[in-house]
Amino acid sequence: MHSITVVCISVVLALLLLLWMKISNLAGTSVRSDVLFVFAHPDDEAMFFTPLLHSLRTQRVTVHFLCLSNGNYAGMGKEREKELYASGAFFGVQRRNIRVVDHADLQDGMCNIWSPLLIRREIESYMQKAGNISTIVTFDKYGVSGHPNHIAVHNGVRELKENMPPGILHLQLRTRSLLWKYVGLLAVLPYALWSSTCVSRASFVAVIPPASVWESMAAMRKHAGQLVWFRYLFVIFSSYTYVNEIEEL
Repeated sequence: MHSITVVCISVVLALLLLLWMKISNLAGTSVRSDVLFVFAHPDDEAMFFTPLLHSLRTQRVTVHFLCLSNGNYAGMGKEREKELYASGAFFGVQRRNIRVVDHADLQDGMCNIWSPLLIRREIESYMQKAGNISTIVTFDKYGVSGHPNHIAVHNGVRELKENMPPGILHLQLRTRSLLWKYVGLLAVLPYALWSSTCVSRASFVAVIPPASVWESMAAMRKHAGQLVWFRYLFVIFSSYTYVNEIEEL
């Protein structure tokens, strides 16, 4: 009886693994190059966007990072800039496609109010320099973690979208409920069992493949100054390590 139970469990786990591999292959996006990620702090890209970055790198899509502060809350801004360049290299983002903003009115901090208009101008400046951005990816209105700087970035991108001609695809990372935010690998389960990973070009799910579950941790290790004990726990149990639900802004 014990042997039968072990065999049944092994078969179920093997099937789930195969389904996981299948949906991660199907979860490729159809967004066009070049893709600009707009976020608030160095390490946001590793903590929240790894599945999508993995998918884009696999498809050889050109990616840009616009980080709207250097994360100087604890006086480590210059070091954190270097860490972001290293993380970008890990994700295949060339250094010339990364800009870190260090503006007096865009400083890291829970109590710092960031102007949507100023954020819009910073994005416009980068887009003018890059010249070929077709897709912008950022946080949704809840900021994923609820950080005021994340929410401000969303508001700035929305300000940009509302004041520019159509043609750019604006995407946002969906904030999951508190319950589903920290379920770890279980975040993959609904998609492995019954959900579609792609609804449209502007609404899809990026799922990290089984062989690449280490990528978020590897990217976070580039941010050595931030990798304190509770961030190890975050990376392990955060659903964003494994799944990105993307929708149109």
